This record gives sequence, C-alpha cells and structure tokens, in this order.
Amino acid sequence: MHRQHRILETISEREGLARISALLASESFPHRTAVAKRVCSEFRFLDARGQPQIATCLRALRTLDSRGTLQLPPPIRRGGRGTPRRLGQPVPPALSVPHIVNRIQGLQLALVRSARQRSTWSELIEREHPRGAACHVGAQVRYLLLSEHGILGAIGFAAAALSLADRDRFIGWDADLRQACLHRLANLSRFLIRREVHCRNLASKALSLCLRRLPADFRDRYGYAPVLLETFVERDLYRGTCFLAANWSLIGHTAGRGRHAPSDARVPVKSIFVYPLRPDWRRVLGVPNPARPWTGLDQPGWAQQEFGDAPLGDVRLSRRLVLCAKLSASAPGASFPCVAQSDQALMKGYYRMIDQPADSQVTSANILAPHRAQTLRRMRAERCVLCVQDGSDLNFAERPGCQGLGLIAKNRGSKGTLGLHMHSTLALNTAGLPLGLPLIQFEAPDGKRERDKPRCERKTQRWLRGLRDCAGMAGQLGAVRLVSVMDREADFFELFHECRSLGTVELLVRAKHNRRLAKGQPKLFDGLRGAPAQAQMRIEVLRSSARRGTRRQKERAAREARTAEVALRWGRVRLPSPGKGALKGLEPVGLHVVHVREGLKPEGAERLEWCLLTSVEVSGEADAKRVLEWYRLRWRIEDWHRVLKTGCKAEYLAHRRGERLQRAVTIKAVIAWRLMVMTLLGRDTPELDASVLFSDTELAALEDFTRDRGLPQPDNLGRAVLTTAQLGGYLNRKHDGPPGHKLIWEGYTRLAAFTQCYEIVMRLGKTSNLFQKLQAGTTCG
Repeated sequence: MHRQHRILETISEREGLARISALLASESFPHRTAVAKRVCSEFRFLDARGQPQIATCLRALRTLDSRGTLQLPPPIRRGGRGTPRRLGQPVPPALSVPHIVNRIQGLQLALVRSARQRSTWSELIEREHPRGAACHVGAQVRYLLLSEHGILGAIGFAAAALSLADRDRFIGWDADLRQACLHRLANLSRFLIRREVHCRNLASKALSLCLRRLPADFRDRYGYAPVLLETFVERDLYRGTCFLAANWSLIGHTAGRGRHAPSDARVPVKSIFVYPLRPDWRRVLGVPNPARPWTGLDQPGWAQQEFGDAPLGDVRLSRRLVLCAKLSASAPGASFPCVAQSDQALMKGYYRMIDQPADSQVTSANILAPHRAQTLRRMRAERCVLCVQDGSDLNFAERPGCQGLGLIAKNRGSKGTLGLHMHSTLALNTAGLPLGLPLIQFEAPDGKRERDKPRCERKTQRWLRGLRDCAGMAGQLGAVRLVSVMDREADFFELFHECRSLGTVELLVRAKHNRRLAKGQPKLFDGLRGAPAQAQMRIEVLRSSARRGTRRQKERAAREARTAEVALRWGRVRLPSPGKGALKGLEPVGLHVVHVREGLKPEGAERLEWCLLTSVEVSGEADAKRVLEWYRLRWRIEDWHRVLKTGCKAEYLAHRRGERLQRAVTIKAVIAWRLMVMTLLGRDTPELDASVLFSDTELAALEDFTRDRGLPQPDNLGRAVLTTAQLGGYLNRKHDGPPGHKLIWEGYTRLAAFTQCYEIVMRLGKTSNLFQKLQAGTTCG
C-alpha cells in the first residue's frame, strides 16, 4: 500500500536540511516551484502514480522558510491563493422537478473536469451552500448532480481533517499511522441540494451515486482510492437524516475548532459521520483488527471460553458449568428448568453444581476465574482501560426462609428487606466497550451503622479491595494504563492515600464532600464555583424516570433530555488528612480537579454539577475534557446492573442459601456482560464480520427472517445486531435511535427459540421458509 511521505519531517532533519542547503548553494533556481521539483527528485517524493509531490513539498519548504531554517528564492507572486473561478452569474434554476426521486428524468452524476464545469460548481457552492466556498487542500474530486430538469446540486470531496479525537478513536490508529495513512481518508466537504429542489430521497440517492463512483474516479486521478469517508453536520441545525438513510455511521462530535479558524476561536460543534468504502478498510490502513480481542464470543464457543476450565475441584463440574451457562444465555430471563425443557438429568446436574457445600471449590471467584483471565487478555489489546467500580443491592425479599442473606434496606415500621450487596469492577476501553468483569464481591450486610463497625468491616473496604485488585492487574498488564473510576461513595481520604501508596493505577472519583482544603481558604466546591471559567462546552443530559425516596436514596423527580451549557474549570488541589483516627497526621494528597457546572439552573430540573478528583495529569482543556468523558462512561456499569436485574432476572433466582445465589448470580453476570457487548459492539464497529458474535445457524435464521420481512441481509455485525433488535420489537424508523440493551436481550431470546426450531427443520430436510411456518404454528409439528 502506498503510504504518504512525511515530507516536512524528512526535510526538517539535520541530514535533509544539509542536502537542501547544498542544492540551494550549488544551483540557481528561478522560482520556488523549481526548488520543490528538484527536492522531490532528490528525495524521491512521489505519489501513487509516480508523479512528484510538488504542492506538498512546496508547502513544507515555505514552512521552513517562514521559520528561518532555509532561505528560498523570493516569491514571484505575493499574497495567498486566488479565489476560485466562477461563472459571474447565477446558475439557471432547476424546473419542474418531481417530488419523488424515481420520477426524475435523466438523473446522473457528472465528474467535474472542464473549466466550465469547475466554474459552475464554484458558482453553485458560493451562492447557494450555507457555508459558501472554502479553500480546500489535498486531493479533491467534485461532482455535479444533473438531470433533464436542470442542475440539482453539487458535491465535493477533499482531504480529511488532520486530527479528530472521536474519529481517531473509532479508527484505532496512533499519531504515526495517522500521518502515514491519512490520505486514504476523504472528507465530504460540500454537499448541496439546491433550494428550489424539493424531492424526497434525492439526498440519499445522490450519496449512493457518489459512493459507487468515487473510488474509481479517485484512483484515476490520484493513483489510489480512499477506504473511509467522513463528513460533518452542524448538530444544532441538522440531524443528518440523509446520511443515516444512506448507512453512514454517527461516531462522535468535533471539539469546536476548525482547520481554517484561528487557534483561539470557537466554531459550532459538528456531528461526525463516517462511511467505509470497503469491508477491510482497517487492514488497508494498517490498524489492528478490533475483532481480535472479541474472538470466541459466538454462540458455539463463548461459554467454553468464558467458563471453561474453571477450578471447581472436578473437571465434570467445569464441563457442566459451560453447558449450563450456554443454555441460560439462550433465554437470559428464564429460570433454568424453563431453558432445560424438563430434561431431568440436566436440571439435576445444574442444581447439584449450584448446591455444593459452602466449603467446596465451587465459589463465585472460581466460577469467574476463566472470565477474568479472558478479560485480562482483552485488556492487553488496549492502551488505556477504565476499571469502573460500583455497588448494587440484590433484593431477595420474595425468598422467605433463604439463609445467608443480609439487611439491604429498612423502612419505618418494617423488619427490613433481605438480600445481597454486590460490588463489581467492570473493565471498559476508552470507547466504552465492556471488556469484562475482573472482580465481583458479595456481602450480606448486617444492618449496623457504619460508625459502629470496626474499620476492616466498613463498606469503604469494598472500594479499597477493588483498587488493590486493579493494582494487581496492572502488574500483569505491563504498559496498559489502568484508571479506576468511582462515584461519590468513594470520596474518602483513605482511598486517595492508598492510590498514592500503590503507584501503579490511577484514580478518578466524583467528589461528594465540600471539604476544607486549608485554613483561611474557601471550601472545595465554593472555591471552584468562584473561579473564572476556563472553557465552555455542551453536555447531552439523558432523560431519567422518577424515583421514590427511601431511607438510603433521596426522592428524584423525572428529568427530560436536554443539552446543558456548562462551564469547565480545572486545577490542582491538596487534600488534607482527617484530623482524627488512624489516618491522622498523614501527608496531604495532591490531586487534579475538573469542575463542570451548568450556568443557569434549568426550570424544573436540578443544575448539572460535577467535581472530579483524579490522579491523572490535567494540564489543559483537552486533558480536562478527556477526564470528563472517562467519567461519563461510568454509566456503563449502571446499564450492566439493569441488564443483570431486568434482562437476566437475577433477583428472581429461587435458591435457598446465600452462597448458592452468589454462584448463580455470577453466571448471570457474565451473560449480562455478553449481551452488553452485543449491543455496543454492533453499534460501534458495525463493519465487523457477524460471526464475531453469532453462530452460522443463528445467521441462517436471521437471513431467513430478513427475507420474509423484506429487510437488508445481516451481512455484517451491525446488520445482524439490528436484525436481532427487530426480533425484539425495534421498529428502525428514521428518527429512532440505536437499539438499546432491552431490545437486544428480548430479540436474542426470540432468536435462540427460532434457532432451535431452525435446527429441527434443517435436520428434517425442510428448507422452506422457517418464519412463515412459525407464523402458521406448523414448524415443529
């Protein structure tokens, strides 16, 4: 694959500067372009067609001349680039354009080649595009949208943005690879459908015509073809419906800085859409395949990978664990007798495994051990991993007589609610994909007040054990950066002191206490609120349902979704040690702080305010925003709790002892993790092969379903996950967001049932449409 020459870097080195200085001293050049031609010949700066890269080389030479490193011949023409040539008069309007795209006569896409076409294109963009003309750089391909009714629009592709955090995270490349392969990306810089043209589906039709022609036209002109397209849509004005209809993917947002804008100026934040032009685009760019960490999660092999060889004291118990987990995953919310379908031997084996004595090796930790090992394998493929900790109560009040439970809540006039407290660590990559559950802690609370317990039995120890476990994993992962992310319950000095003592893991905690930092200084929150804002940003606040108040949780009103305008502040603080107890007299802990606060309190809602304490270095706006994005990913563990409790029905387990419940919940926990992976991996990396998560039989059943419904075939992971959601009731309308976890677990349950029927049909040699038979109720008969 042709890789872009790093011309500026090459000629900036000592050897390159010496060679160019020698050329300038030994030869006489009439103008700077002649110098660029000679340098291209000397250094072999050639493009994919073998032509010298004169424009790029000339730009690099001008940069060195402006720095005073080289002295070029004086420019022949002063000033910047000239304006594009235009017609000098408006382009005639399109007349009598039908309202339906299929009725347009002579619709075609014309590649801009001639001077007349270039002038027409520039006139259209300058007069009718909301952003007007721009000085685009790099490789450019332009089209006119023609018809018998007149010119309908204009489309232009140019060089991709130099750096975009969300795009670069989606691609997965580093700075060196981006610089070498950025030319294989193209930017849809201008897309115009003229004002007088009101034709349904014309925009998506024009995009599809472009996508079919662009690779060949690009190759003819530049000797190579792009493999990935990007474009930007101003999110406050447009939703990008035509791009979604043309199967572009929304992957994030810009930071509000433009290529041509001054460094201190802000431009509107835009949504980033991308479209792969070939399925193996990551391989062409030299990016590691994101499917590699996710191998083995398809239906035939995932249970063996995540539960196989569990150290349960007997290899037969390990094999039984794999079989039971695989069956339970086929119907996550059903009881085991339901998924076993009255198979007495299977049910007896499952309950014999779960009901092992309390002192046996069948423990929650041993059941989780193979999954933990696979989680570490997936973590090794990342540069930075977020280890999100949080706790949740499992309510087993409907299980009277169950032994080994604790008091998780107590209201006035009641004996209290029995259950288990589960404190877990969920590993995420920085894109928010869950890598696994390296640690699950169970506890049966005794109902005593925290201050009446010895320090070693307080709930703060859960957070400390989780942090120490992260430090232990850091020792096994080498160069992988681990950041332990926690909510307000973890705001206590002992945790910060422990993080400093360990030194191998970083910490990110949302502050709960408005503590005094030093004598005579304002408290933490007060001082941050009074400081001048260092940046402004927008945060999308999701809607939430109302919550009734309990003894442990405050009442919360319902909240509608909104966009919050917040002020961003950051700095460094020193947290003093408590003035009493075992921690008295310890050295203060130095931390960085990131403060986010909504300017105006929204009507009927609580003002958004976060104060984040972290050991991660925060030296500027980019660091502060990165820390904020990491903390926002903490909500993934709340989603996992919801999948575990609601989707997998973990609180409906009917075992009679606490340790048995812990074993069963641990199996359900890994199943819930896999359902989350299915939802998020299909959303974030839709271009992967569907076999990453689905078996051949499941894909055959999905293909049968899509043929019966007239839907697109599940030819990649994104389509397969979308089809699974449609089995669960997802409508996939234009304005619907991506399917969530509930639709996936309901759809996957139906898919498992269909797959079972499909296997029966295939064994009987009946290849007619499965889903028509299911609708008629005759398949299994």
